[in-house]
Amino acid sequence: MPCRLCAANDEEALIESLAADLWESRRHGTLDDRPWDRAGDHWQRIFRDFALTALESLRAEHRH
Repeated sequence: MPCRLCAANDEEALIESLAADLWESRRHGTLDDRPWDRAGDHWQRIFRDFALTALESLRAEHRH
């Protein structure tokens, strides 16, 4: 079975999913502990950018 990155046919959905996963992995125990859907536009944009950077890095590595 192909990996999630290779099998993804909807990059925006993959980025959204990865951003939410990244957010959820870091939010617990903070003073501003909010779920992804209440993280706010600023933080959602930042975490989507993190997810996109991770995808680009993995794709570049995969091509070598």
